[in-house]
Amino acid sequence: NYQMGGRNHVMRDRFVLARSDTQAALSVVSGDYQVVQPKEVLEFYRDLVEERQYQLETAGALDGGRKVWALARTGLVAGVAGNPADELGAYVLLATSCDKTLATTITFTSVRVVCQNTLSFAVHDMKRESRRSIKVNHSRRFDADQIKQDLGLMDASWDKFKLQLTPMAGKAMSDSAAEEFFQSLFQSEKEMKEGTISDQKRKEVMQLMSFYRHAPGQDLPTAKNTLWGAVSAVTYYVDHIRTASGDRLDSAWFGAGATLKEKAWQQALEQTESK
Repeated sequence: NYQMGGRNHVMRDRFVLARSDTQAALSVVSGDYQVVQPKEVLEFYRDLVEERQYQLETAGALDGGRKVWALARTGLVAGVAGNPADELGAYVLLATSCDKTLATTITFTSVRVVCQNTLSFAVHDMKRESRRSIKVNHSRRFDADQIKQDLGLMDASWDKFKLQLTPMAGKAMSDSAAEEFFQSLFQSEKEMKEGTISDQKRKEVMQLMSFYRHAPGQDLPTAKNTLWGAVSAVTYYVDHIRTASGDRLDSAWFGAGATLKEKAWQQALEQTESK
C-alpha cells in the first residue's frame, strides 16, 4: 500500500519479505522473486555433511538478516608450494539475500590456517570454463540437487588453485616491487598515467606494506618477500583490518573488499603466467 493524492493505493504483484521472529521488513520484491529460506541453506549443508563428510563450521546473517550465509569445511587441505607450515583448507560458502543485493551464491573459498585469511578460487568447468562462483538468480528456483552436482567440480578446482599458488610462493619481490603491486590496486587510470596517488590511497598502500612484512604467517618461506606474501597481505588487510561501510565480513566476501582481493589475485596470476 502507498498513499498519493490523499488516498491509499495497492501496488499489485509486489510483496514485502519480512522476518518471522521480529516482523521487520527486509525488502519489497515482485511476484516472480524466488525466496531461499535460511532453513534451506542449512538443510543444503546437512545433506553435504551426510553425503560428503563436510563439516558445517559456522553460519550467520548480515545486515539485519538481509543476507544469510553458511561456511563448511570440505576436508581438502594443502601446504602452499608443498610447505605444510603454510596450510590452506578448502571451504564451501553458500549465501543468499532477501533484498536482491546478492544472488544465491556458492563459492569455493580457501582459508589460510595461520591467519584465517580467506581467498576464493575459481570453479573450473570444462564446459563453461572458469567461474569465480556458482550463482542462481532469484528469478530461478534454488535447485539444491543441481548445485550438489556442480560441487563435484571442487577437486579439479582445488588442484588448479594449488598449482597457481606455487609460482607465486617462488617469485621473490623487493620492497619496491611490493609497493608498486599494492599501489596498482588503488590507482585510477588517470593516476597511473600521471604516476600519482591520493593521500588516502597512499595511506592504504603503507598499511599493506606493514602487513606484507609483519602480518601473521608473513615470516614463512612461502610468504616472506614473495608474491604470495603480497597477496596474503591484501587478504589479511581486507579480512581483519580495513574499515568498510557496514559489516567488514560482508565487504570481504561480497563487496568492495572481495573486489580488492580478486584484483590482487588476478594481478598476481598475470605476473606468474606471463613467463
